[in-house]
Amino acid sequence: MTQSLYTQLTDTPQTATYLAQATLRDILLPLILGDETEGISYWAGKQLATKFPLESIADLSQFFEQINFGQLSLKKQKKNQYFFELTGPIITKRLADFKTPDFQLEAGFIAQTLEQQLQVTAEAKATVENKKRVTIFVQTDTNDPIEIPLETEAMVTMQSPEVTPISPTEPAEPVTPVTTEPTPEPEHEPVAKASFSSVANLPSRQELHRRKKH
Repeated sequence: MTQSLYTQLTDTPQTATYLAQATLRDILLPLILGDETEGISYWAGKQLATKFPLESIADLSQFFEQINFGQLSLKKQKKNQYFFELTGPIITKRLADFKTPDFQLEAGFIAQTLEQQLQVTAEAKATVENKKRVTIFVQTDTNDPIEIPLETEAMVTMQSPEVTPISPTEPAEPVTPVTTEPTPEPEHEPVAKASFSSVANLPSRQELHRRKKH
């Protein structure tokens, strides 16, 4: 980074925040990713949104300001289309300091957030207009609902197993008499080996107590 560029980037009231974001997003990432910067940034934005689920567009706008992405406002909404505008000092500064600043990270974040809120697929595209403002267009598809991943379904099933509770006052089942002396089960056998289907057949505490007396 040249001294002139450093001076240019630090010439803002939010020096630390802006310098960190500009250095990483507009200098380092393009050097590493090259032509893949937009695509990977968009994917990264969608992944980031899964870590910060937001319930409404108002929450989305508030989060953008908190994370210093800029001021996000919904300008127009049609049936399956959303038109956002991204403004604010950090947007103006990035547009002025860099020839092609990337805003696909924000676009991916918005697309994934709307997917989570609406439960339908959504794609977004950020466009810089006249080096003055950033618009983000989102297209949703109500005919393509989001499916719950298999691993999520498994977790839901595991969290609520259908196991019949055993009442402590339930009388023990009668023991069928036998002609030979029954072989006592080893006391050290771990109970954990019993399956859910055999739990109901285990003797009650009263039954075990009677067996010890005899």
